[in-house]
Amino acid sequence: MSAGTITLTNGSAIVGGSGTSFAAELAAGDFIVSTVGGVDYTLPVKTVDGNTQVTLVSNFTGPSQAGAAWSAVPRVALNMVTAALVAQSAEALRGLNYDKQNWQRIFSGSGNVVVTLPDGTTWTGPAWNSITTSLSGKAAKGANSDITSLSGLTTALSLEQGGTGAATAAGARAKLGLGDSATKNVGTAAGTVAAGNDSRLNTVDGKTGGGVTGHTYFKIIQDTLPANGAVVASTTQSATGVTPAQMHMFCQIASQGQRYGFLRLWQDTSYKDWYMDYSSGNAYAPASWVNNSDRRIKDNLTTIADPLEKMKKVRGYTWVRKDDQMKGSFGIGFVAQEIQEILPEAVFLSRDGSVTVDGEVIENSLALSPGEIAAALHHEAILALMEKIDELTLKLEALQSRS
Repeated sequence: MSAGTITLTNGSAIVGGSGTSFAAELAAGDFIVSTVGGVDYTLPVKTVDGNTQVTLVSNFTGPSQAGAAWSAVPRVALNMVTAALVAQSAEALRGLNYDKQNWQRIFSGSGNVVVTLPDGTTWTGPAWNSITTSLSGKAAKGANSDITSLSGLTTALSLEQGGTGAATAAGARAKLGLGDSATKNVGTAAGTVAAGNDSRLNTVDGKTGGGVTGHTYFKIIQDTLPANGAVVASTTQSATGVTPAQMHMFCQIASQGQRYGFLRLWQDTSYKDWYMDYSSGNAYAPASWVNNSDRRIKDNLTTIADPLEKMKKVRGYTWVRKDDQMKGSFGIGFVAQEIQEILPEAVFLSRDGSVTVDGEVIENSLALSPGEIAAALHHEAILALMEKIDELTLKLEALQSRS
């Protein structure tokens, strides 16, 4: 600090001093630095009027202040500060200009660009456009073919990340839920697994017969004797103390080429056959096919009304079938349309598409059970005739008694 104190007056260029030596410490062009109201003021000196008074270049703009401390700053010292400030500012502006140029090159350039550093040196590297172009499609979801290796990993990738969850083959198999067969070779020797065409798959434990428990389906084809038949399904059930029974289902080609399908039920060494004939379309049984007919399982029991009138509307026919499945075969019985007229509930629709003539589907083909219809209708007709016979008998007896 310089000696003495100074008095500053707002709006005045005159600075008074007390105990000051302005003439010795200041010269025109030097500066007075003082703090007034917490604000530093740097005041250029126009003239030194004496040891206790100087005139400023311009009027003081701060608040008036008496007894203020001050410092004399030579013009040379302040010029050096200003020059240094200018140099530093120029350097900072130059750096900012470099930054703008560098960012423009990085943002808008392509390929490699040259970046200028604050010290004037340069560095060459890729522009952002070049980086985004290089990374385009790299490691994208669903398109990771560009990843050929992962180095530096110390932990195995989890299953969810596409890894195995373990660092060893055994651990990976355990994580993936693979059993012992995952490490076995395909072959026929012990300790190997069977391929789809392995001959061992054609048998059960190398056997040609025997019992298999659980839900099974198997087939035995006798290629050497096709005319004698082929068993396609078989089951055997036996209760304790009871002779085993067997049920076979098989097809057979007779010596004349006829095709049959059999259900054969065994008891000991004897059996009974139920079979179907392809040529005639008929099914045969060793006895009758028996239907349930208990009164207790029937509702709405109704006697057939006017059986004689109904009989007049139905004729018995013989015919030759012309539908594709039974073409040329002989038939005898009723015509469904005539039965439908008198007993519509007794006529049924065949399965859609099941009946064709020369390849053309017969829509809503009719079907019936002629034996049941004939039995019921004929029986009621006979009863009606018996009533008429009884009436005529009574009349005849009455006439005979009068003669």
